[in-house]
Amino acid sequence: MSAFVCGLLIGFIMCIPVGPINVWVVNTFIRKGAGQALAIAAGGSLMDLIYFLVIMTGLSFFNFNDEYTLYMKSVGILIILLLGIKEIFTKNIDLIEVKKSSSKRDLVGAFVIGVVLYTSNPTLIITMTGVGAFIKSLTLFPLSTINNVLVSFGLSIGTFLWFLFLTKVVGRYEGYLTGQKLTIFSKISGYLMVGIAIFMGSKLML
Repeated sequence: MSAFVCGLLIGFIMCIPVGPINVWVVNTFIRKGAGQALAIAAGGSLMDLIYFLVIMTGLSFFNFNDEYTLYMKSVGILIILLLGIKEIFTKNIDLIEVKKSSSKRDLVGAFVIGVVLYTSNPTLIITMTGVGAFIKSLTLFPLSTINNVLVSFGLSIGTFLWFLFLTKVVGRYEGYLTGQKLTIFSKISGYLMVGIAIFMGSKLML
């Protein structure tokens, strides 16, 4: 149980800094509702589980060659850039059109975006490796297979709980938004996404 709780706390705290998923979850929540926003969060949380489990257990069958990894990250960064540009050129938003019901296809699409936003981060492996080393250094629990699974599962749940908390906070103050403010927010989100994409691209080329 200590392994799960440790992963839960670290996963929650780890997601607090502003990143592409944070920006897009907030933007999607305001524009399209909680369903699609949390689907994006679920995509990111799933990748947290997979990546961290690989790092903690050293599973070799998840290894990809450098060329494939570079290609996947480049595609992800391009998608983030395009999403940002799309938001920058958003026209006036009518609040009546906001928060349409989400179909299964919309939810699946949002989930895929969450996966792409997460895996496109070129500093992800370094961050996860550092977190893994930190957890191992704490020696709070034996590094058995079951504990590695529990800490990874806890970390993924912790990240999802952060996004759930984030949507609750945004939802509390959502009533103050007008159509004009929402349009401005979308454009700011777009600039943030473009900035993040440029930052990630520069890291990828170093």
